[in-house]
Amino acid sequence: MSQVIKGKLVQGEEFTFPDSSMEILPEKITLSTPVNGKQGIQILIPSSSAAICSLDSNDFETEWFQMKSIPVEYNTGDGIEQGGDMVILTDKKPSYAIKKAPFKVFDCLIPKKNGIIESTDNLVAIYITFTPKPDIKAGRYFAKLKISFEDTEYNLEIEIRVYNVVIPNEKFQVTNWFSLSAISRFHNVKQGSPEFMEVLGNYIDLMRRVRQTCFFLELDKTCLKSRKPYVFDFSHLKDIISLFFEKGMQYIELGSFLSRGYKDNGMPDMYTDTFRCAFAPEIDLETLEGYEITVLYAKSLGKFLKENGWIDKVMIHIHDEPDIHTGTNSKEVLAARKRQYYQTASIIRKYIPEVRIIEAVATSEFKGGIDVWVPTTSSYEKEKENFEKLIDLGEEVWNYVCCSPQGHWLNRFLDFALIKNRLLFWGFSKNRLSGFLHWGFNQFPEGMNPFEATSCPNPTGIGTNFPCGDAFIAYPWSGKDALPSMRLEAQRRGAEDVELLSILRQKDINKYNELVSKLFTSNEVYCDDVETFEKVYEELLRVCEKKSVN
Repeated sequence: MSQVIKGKLVQGEEFTFPDSSMEILPEKITLSTPVNGKQGIQILIPSSSAAICSLDSNDFETEWFQMKSIPVEYNTGDGIEQGGDMVILTDKKPSYAIKKAPFKVFDCLIPKKNGIIESTDNLVAIYITFTPKPDIKAGRYFAKLKISFEDTEYNLEIEIRVYNVVIPNEKFQVTNWFSLSAISRFHNVKQGSPEFMEVLGNYIDLMRRVRQTCFFLELDKTCLKSRKPYVFDFSHLKDIISLFFEKGMQYIELGSFLSRGYKDNGMPDMYTDTFRCAFAPEIDLETLEGYEITVLYAKSLGKFLKENGWIDKVMIHIHDEPDIHTGTNSKEVLAARKRQYYQTASIIRKYIPEVRIIEAVATSEFKGGIDVWVPTTSSYEKEKENFEKLIDLGEEVWNYVCCSPQGHWLNRFLDFALIKNRLLFWGFSKNRLSGFLHWGFNQFPEGMNPFEATSCPNPTGIGTNFPCGDAFIAYPWSGKDALPSMRLEAQRRGAEDVELLSILRQKDINKYNELVSKLFTSNEVYCDDVETFEKVYEELLRVCEKKSVN
């Protein structure tokens, strides 16, 4: 048996590709982790035969994954405006992208409990995680990784430095909106059936892996049982909601209360100045009938939540992005929307006073109507002074990213550097934010297969397709399985970092500022060098251990 000479080994947040350049593989590497951390490495080895992987260690649990390459058919646009070209075909690689599209990238992770990784196109692509076993002590540990093929093997000595640092339970809130219909469609299970609930449980497990704490359920017309009289029934959601809370979720997001209405061609009226009732888009909110519907909706929903003991775990969406897409008559449109939004907020506060109102916004215009503010990272930077004042007043401010911001802004698109997924969370910490929202956990529209294309159509009628990977960070698989991604893993580690950074801020604000400033200035100015990041992360662990940040 002879050692494999060439391959590709990556320790940090860095994508690998089927056409990654191969180099002499190292004989030894060093990893660092908190006592309850989970570190990972990627290894590519050219081979026509499968690999059998094993780890000689009594101190660490391992997860074995086969990495599956995913197509990236377009590059992301430069982000001049949301309604512009979100995806582009270009003659040269954009400066903010990792490669010129089209290309393939290893993002999808297929669990292999037996440690046997198949060869695809004469390449074995492996992702391995290392988790310290319970009650492990701080110190230096050594493990031997063996990857065996038919006629050769690769041996790697791994030094794992375990720091006496505990990642705290989640205080920073994370939500990724998900699609129940996509789960039903891909896995061929009827919503609400026992088989569906089992599959849904697997998706929730992935959400919890990324330290997701909140889940969003869109209340649609299935909740409206009759008109005149208007009767609402939410009981069909009870089992689904219960399952999320059983698996460790802290809060539920519900909505929306209002609708933009629709154009004659069936597209949403993005530039409307007249919000409509969510359950009756043909009815003007400001009519007496519109008021009646909204009051009965609120009263019925409040009754359902109280009966099930969830009333103190609820955040309500009135209407997503109410101050975005205001058109040429922006002042008049915004004034009308604010009037309608505040009317709805007053109904909610009257009939469901226990819940909080959460909303994705671009500005601080809706003061008094929102409890949890969620601007995009670019909107936050643009109005930073105002949002900081809200934080100083004790209000809760999150960030979100989606199809924007683009260009050099931090985001999680498939043609952006993987490290940007993790750096986002250092920015959340620096800006004293309380949570992160993204619209796409598995938002696959009808006809989309993420293994064939990763840019999904834009349902708003504004602009081009959404950027590649924007709609999802998990993958559907055969049977009942749902698969994680490298981007999910990067975001998991970012969410872990936030918790450590939060406590360090309390212990030593000067050291905190020193460390964060090495990587993050703003969401558009940052250091995305992976080696530099790993050095700063190691310093974070050392400082936390020294200061007994547990």
